[in-house]
Formats: sequence, C-alpha cells, structure tokens
Amino acid sequence: MPAKILVINSLAGKNCLLINAFKEMEQKGFSFALWSSRMELISQFKQNRWPAKKIYLGPNLNSGLKILLFAFWLPLALPSFFVRLAYLKIKRRVGVIVCLNFNEKIIAAFLAKILKIKIVWLEDPGLNYQQINKIVFLLYRLSHRFAKIIVFNNFSKLQLANRGFDADLINWVSPGVKLNQYQEDIFNRLAALSQANFHRKYFTVGIITTLDQKQKIETILQAAKKCLPLIPNLQLIIIGEGKERKNLLWLSKKMEIENLVWLVGAQQQIKKWLDSFDVFLALSDPAKLDDYGNIIEAMASGLPVLGPRNIGLEDLVAENKTGSLIELDNIEMLARQIIKLHQDKTLRLHLGKNGRERSGRLFTINQMAEALEKNFV
Repeated sequence: MPAKILVINSLAGKNCLLINAFKEMEQKGFSFALWSSRMELISQFKQNRWPAKKIYLGPNLNSGLKILLFAFWLPLALPSFFVRLAYLKIKRRVGVIVCLNFNEKIIAAFLAKILKIKIVWLEDPGLNYQQINKIVFLLYRLSHRFAKIIVFNNFSKLQLANRGFDADLINWVSPGVKLNQYQEDIFNRLAALSQANFHRKYFTVGIITTLDQKQKIETILQAAKKCLPLIPNLQLIIIGEGKERKNLLWLSKKMEIENLVWLVGAQQQIKKWLDSFDVFLALSDPAKLDDYGNIIEAMASGLPVLGPRNIGLEDLVAENKTGSLIELDNIEMLARQIIKLHQDKTLRLHLGKNGRERSGRLFTINQMAEALEKNFV
C-alpha cells in the first residue's frame, strides 16, 4: 500500500537521482515531505510541490568538538523530535521515515521504534566507514537494528557486514536513471549536426565532477599531456563548479595545455554534452549517488567509462565490457587507457554498445523506484 514518507536529510548536495526515483513512486500514490537544514534540498522539494521544512538536525559529526556538542544537544532535542514525529504519524498518517545522514539516523531510529513508524536508512555509496569517528560509529551501529538499511553497491554492504551490522537488515538497490528522456527538437538536431563535425576534429575525454579535488584533476591534466604526442587532437572537457576552478585554470596554463582543457561550469543539459564525448572519465572519489547517475547516463549514451577501482563502481562498470576501473593516481596507466581507446575505435564502439545495453537492462529509474517501493512498504 502506498505510504506517506518523511525524508530527513542534512547531507549537502541535491540528490537528483533520489528525487527522480521519488517522482516515479509518486505516480503510484506515494507522497513525500522533507525535513532538512539544507536550503538547496528544500527548494528542490518545493519545486516538485512537496512540503518541505527547515529544521535544525544538530552539528555535522565531522570533528571532535562537534561530536561533543551533538552529545549535549541530543538529549535536549529528543523530546521535541518525539512530539513532532508523533504529530506527523497521528495527524498526517506518515508511515515511513527515510534518513540519509548520521545525525538524523541517530536522532530518529529509537523514536521511530517507539512510535512504530518504519525507518529506512539510505547509505551514501561513497562513505568510507573506516574514516568515521569511533564514537559516532558506535552510536550508528547501536541504532541500526531499529532500521532497514539500503545500500547502492555491494561494496557498502560488505563494509557494513564486516563491521558488525546485521546483514539481514541490509538491502541492495541498483541506482537508475530515466533513459530516452530528451525530446528531439530543432535545437537538438542542430546540436547533433554540430557535434558530428566536432567529433571529426577532436577526440574528447569528458568529466563531470566538483572542482574541489585539485590533486585528482591535476593527475588527469598530467595524463592528458602525456597523451598529446599520440593524440594531438585531444581535448578535455570538465563539467562542474568548485573552489579550485581558478587554480586549475592556472595549472593548465602552467602545463601549457590550456588550449585543450575546457572548464565549462555546471550544466543542465548533460545529455547534450555526453553526446560530444568519446570517453567518459568518472573522476569523483568518493563517488556519491549522483555521480553514479552520471556514469549510467554516460553508458546510456554509448560511452566507454574509465573510473577508480575499489570504491564500489564494480557494480556499474563491467571490466573490459563497458570500460575499465584503474588507479586514477597512476598517470601512466590512465594515459595508456586513453590512448588505447583512441587508437582502437572498434573497441571503443564495442564498449559503448555494451554500456548502452547494460544501462537499459539493469539501471533504469523504474527499476530503482520499484526496488525502493519494496523497501518502503
């Protein structure tokens, strides 16, 4: 039976992949509301005509001082949260609480148990559990038995099981995107014609990332420079914004490759850009759920994908079938992979074809929404 769902989220980022899945579930009668301390999330929910409320969820648990403040704040805050959740259950008929960050998971788990509201935890696929403060992780592990846990890769499930979490409470849901969502119009036909000419002139490696990982992007720039003797028509297009933008522009100029590096900022029509790429490079480490969406979109566009190994991408990228996972800090290895894909067009097209088929078979938004629905009811 469709449920009224309260989403509590204090994580930064828009979580577009989840929002799209929620839209699919809404068509089946599910309804959503949000508590968040993040204005970008509140705006996103309101754009979809879902109720959203700004609420303080405590300091982020990323330092010893903030953890101490959270420990003092939590006992004072729990009664207020209990009353609010009780009201939502009785008056609004909320039957499920979905939590994304540590704060709300720890706050809501026991209260939901008392109120007999189902609670679901969604795990950030890029989370490194070894780096979590021991006290926070202890609270997290003690609270998890009141919840159902959803992970988006097997790597997360293995990490949790190895750290004492009940494997029966952990459910794996494959991420998905809405395929074939772009209607063709005059603009798109002109863009496609332009891109056809563009392809004949350049071999393009595309990246979608936030520009706050200077060291990783610097490695990519160095690998691109190594490729130039064998790929003189190479160019690197990086989509995204971030604090390192100016530094990276300066760095590319210092390396004398500013003519082949394009920092184009954040873009809305990602599909249009993907159609102009020859190879997609998944740079983000750790990779968040929306990064997974970009990888699936790239595969659906027929692009071979290169990405970092051992961070959970193995469920998306089939080795030597849709792309390759490598050590991205290894400049020589990355350069060799790019050169290989440039020189072997047949291989590039084969990997792209496999990726398109794999995304359509395993990673659609309908499949993701159906899997979430089973865990929410």
